[in-house]
Formats: sequence, structure tokens, C-alpha cells
Amino acid sequence: MSDIPLILSIETASLACSVAVFQGNKVIAHRHDVGPSYVHAERLLPFVDQVLLDAGIASKDLSAVSVSAGPGSYTGLRIGVATAKGLCHALGIPLIATDPLESMAFQTSRTTTSPPDAAIAVIDARRDEIYTATFAPNGSGWTLAQPTRALVLEPEAGLEKLFPFAANQPNVVVIGDAAQKTQRLLGSLADSWTFIEGHPNAVDTHATATQAYANEQFEDLAYFEPRYLKEFIAGRPRDPLGLRNRAIDSPHSS
Repeated sequence: MSDIPLILSIETASLACSVAVFQGNKVIAHRHDVGPSYVHAERLLPFVDQVLLDAGIASKDLSAVSVSAGPGSYTGLRIGVATAKGLCHALGIPLIATDPLESMAFQTSRTTTSPPDAAIAVIDARRDEIYTATFAPNGSGWTLAQPTRALVLEPEAGLEKLFPFAANQPNVVVIGDAAQKTQRLLGSLADSWTFIEGHPNAVDTHATATQAYANEQFEDLAYFEPRYLKEFIAGRPRDPLGLRNRAIDSPHSS
């Protein structure tokens, strides 16, 4: 095998279920699917098996596994991290954490003809809120210009407060599964910006994961957890027939 690490990448921070195997900058095999609902529980492990088969390698040949650490979907991140930790434990290889917002900045490099002055990555956090970080181009990579945060999009606050780094840049790209929502909520404030709807993709993690491997920036398998940014709040259980309330109110219930 080459001295360049062979890394399996798992990306499940959004509705996209994405898996890739790469060696340096070369993506050897890839599977990516976006559905109307979360399909990670059904498709993630088959995708792992398929990319290894497509790449013509065995799991024992892997140098490391990288996984999206968040922010993003609670369900997706939990499934992705659990799968990655299980593979690393079974194979005795290190775990690398990647940032889905940073991977969206690298996706900008694939979807635009020239790098913008700022790339704002946005992941849907429901209602009028997004997970976001802003990046500035740095050669072939990206530098974090405004840290990751959960942001409520209040147009009356103005671009200078919402996106201070990007506010005065002439060429700004907003990319992610909340791009259209961001455009709608900002309205005329961002008429000159470019909005690209998309999802985090495992193929865009190769530079970050390979660099982390070289620097031995590995996660502790026992203690590593996704970075949710917000606490998980369960929705109200669905009970269209009112059976739950009937059971509670029944004189026979105990």
C-alpha cells in the first residue's frame, strides 16, 4: 500500500447520506444520496460496504475513518458517529472528526468557477435558524473567518451583525441545505450574493481528513461525541387517533 493514508469518510449531518474512500486528493469510490427523510439507518452500512467493494479494498486496508462531527441533524450525526466509532474499534484504526460546514466551503471550490471572497456555509436548524460558519479562501483551502454558531436570521439586524466578515465583501457565496431559506429570510439585504443549495458531501472532506491524519489529530473513541450546538428537543409524539390521551384518562389505567 502507498504511504498516503487510505481514509473512509462518513457524512451524515444532513438529509444526505454520503460515504467516500479517498487517498490524498484522489477519491477512489463514493456513494451519496439525498432523500425526503433521514435514510442513514438503512443506507449507511450498505454504502460503506459498496464503496469498499467499488474501491477494490478490504476494510483492513483502511488507515482511518473520518466522520462528520456536526453541527447538523441530531439523528444523522448520532448514527454516523456510532458507525464510525464501531469501525475504528473493530479495525484498530484512528477516528478523525470533520466539520460539515468546512466541507461545504470546499464544495464551493467544485461548484464555482473562481473562489469567492467569502463562503458562508449554512445548514438548516429548523424555523428561522441555521448553523453557519464563514470561510475565506486561502490558496487551495479555506480559513475560518467567522466561527460556527447557531444563528436566528433576523433581517432587521442587518448583514453587518449577522455576517460581519462577509457583509462588505463584493463576492459572497452562501452554500448549504439552508441556502434558499437564508435567501428568502434576508430578502433584499443580500441581492448581490450567490446562493447555492446543496448538502455536505463526503468527497469534500479529503483535504481536512488527510491533514488531520498527518498531524495525528485523532479523537478518543471512548469519549468522542457529535457537536450538536443545541440540545436535542423531542417533538410531541404523534397520536392522530388520540389513543395516548384515552389511555392516560382511562379509569382502568394505573
